[in-house]
Amino acid sequence: MKGTYITFLIALAAGLALVVFAPYNAVTPGVLTGGHEKLKNDCYACHAAMSGPTAEKCMNCHKPGDIGIKTVSGNEPEKKNTRSNLLHKSIKPENCFDCHTEHNGASRENAILKFSHSLLAVSLQKQCYTCHQDQKPDDKIHKLVSKSCSDCHNTDGWKGAGFNHSLIGTSKLNCTDCHAGDKPQDDLHAGLSTDTSCSECHSTEAWKPSNYDHLKYFLFDGNHPSDCSGCHTPGKGFKTYTCYNCHEHTPDRIASKHRKEGITDFENCVKCHRSGNEHDINYNGGGKRGDSEKKRGSEGGEGEHGDREHGEDNEHD
Repeated sequence: MKGTYITFLIALAAGLALVVFAPYNAVTPGVLTGGHEKLKNDCYACHAAMSGPTAEKCMNCHKPGDIGIKTVSGNEPEKKNTRSNLLHKSIKPENCFDCHTEHNGASRENAILKFSHSLLAVSLQKQCYTCHQDQKPDDKIHKLVSKSCSDCHNTDGWKGAGFNHSLIGTSKLNCTDCHAGDKPQDDLHAGLSTDTSCSECHSTEAWKPSNYDHLKYFLFDGNHPSDCSGCHTPGKGFKTYTCYNCHEHTPDRIASKHRKEGITDFENCVKCHRSGNEHDINYNGGGKRGDSEKKRGSEGGEGEHGDREHGEDNEHD
């Protein structure tokens, strides 16, 4: 029993000696950053008695107005960081531990915990240029828009920005200046000529729905369905169409009627029947609609249209 008591006293004395003469090794939760190495045995340089670290003690050495442009000893750093200086002067209230931590290792990067723009004064939260004056992208879009980044971006992240086309005003930018890699590769868009403007169908409000002006490419006679699926089959592309959904003749009868008239190239209905009307014919480019070629249509009975592709003279371009 006596031996156990003596052992306890020796251990207690050793522990007390360690706390007194080497407190850092006795109670440290981890390695300090290199800049704080000299303070490792002076806990009260950062900690309040019987408490944790305080921002006031941090600022005894790290004055917000000097951060980035002066060292803690008052000298100029090898490279000034004016952005860091502006940032730290702008944070209110001054609570270092909202962004920083300690005892995570010797690297200074380990002391940087996180940052939230909500720490800034409200008046600065939308004045991005106060800190990011040299970070504006140098592309066509950003050269034209205002300096108010918050019109498109938010403080949660640079990417995932919204965009309002009115911000570029009356500039002469074409859609492809910004969306060069965004042109759809479906049958409809692949057939458009390079000088076709996206705005002929689309608006800056949204890509979908579009407003396709069918009259510009294929003028109906007024008796045709307004729904695209009335003539076009979903999934087959817009150049593929059928006239059999409404016109009751069979492919065999159409072939017979046209061959009887000496017409062998009849697979592309709209090449001759530009309005979809059987009596409105411009066969092989000869004659005008409604003149002598009209006779061919009247003799052929009802409009005869097959499941074909628009010819080169009627592609959506």
